[in-house]
Amino acid sequence: MTIVELLLASAITVTLMATVLGVMGPLQRLFDTQPEYVDVHQRMRASVDAITKDLLAAGPPIMPYRAGVRRHDPAVGVFYRSDTITLVSAPWDDQDGRSHTYYLKNDAATGTAQLMRYDGHESDLPLADRVVGLEFDYFGADGTQLVPETFQDGPWFPDDEDRDRFDTDLLEIRRVRVTLRVQPAPVALRRLLADREIRFDVAPRNLNRE
Repeated sequence: MTIVELLLASAITVTLMATVLGVMGPLQRLFDTQPEYVDVHQRMRASVDAITKDLLAAGPPIMPYRAGVRRHDPAVGVFYRSDTITLVSAPWDDQDGRSHTYYLKNDAATGTAQLMRYDGHESDLPLADRVVGLEFDYFGADGTQLVPETFQDGPWFPDDEDRDRFDTDLLEIRRVRVTLRVQPAPVALRRLLADREIRFDVAPRNLNRE
């Protein structure tokens, strides 16, 4: 083999190796994203299933704030939060009943966000990690969106002083729209795997009976 032939063979080999390595890089990144892609969808599915189940069974009133024994929003004059909802299947004033409050918890120290579920008593636990967006919108029987101001100005039931009072406009809610956004956990993958967002509507059965 002449020197020219050797140099030509070496050039072809180097070119082929560079091509293979160039293909392997994107493939490796693709393989790295697959487990996290599946995990993001699992977290989103678990969140959607839990919220949908409780919404379908919810009775009046649906409360756009945290309600319960601990950190009861009405006790401090808060009657609306865009990222919080409390659902009860038992009568609203049944102290033995359990409610479910869904809300977003952001921990600035660790840079993490969680979808939380509070049972109205002592259990206040994370339902899904890396849920970075949560929003609830409310609609009446005619399909018109109900504005937050109407939930905060009264008249109040049962009266203005009751600890568990709520705005009677909450009784107009017939449909709830949920917007949920989940973020990949590893920072390195966020350039390759975008946040996943879902928006869905639920019409609670108990609020739509003739």
